[in-house]
Amino acid sequence: WSLPEGAMVAYWRQAGLSYIRYSQICAQVVRAAMKPQYKAEAERAATASVKIVKTKKE
Repeated sequence: WSLPEGAMVAYWRQAGLSYIRYSQICAQVVRAAMKPQYKAEAERAATASVKIVKTKKE
């Protein structure tokens, strides 16, 4: 797999990052720059939670 000559490549890709990692870094920077009254709420919203539900087999 290769790009055509002269093709534009996203700068996060040029830096060797995946888009997921790039977006995580951006989110951290934005949260760090927030005013304290908004920071706590943003950090709470940033935590991920997953709920696993096992279905009953009938």
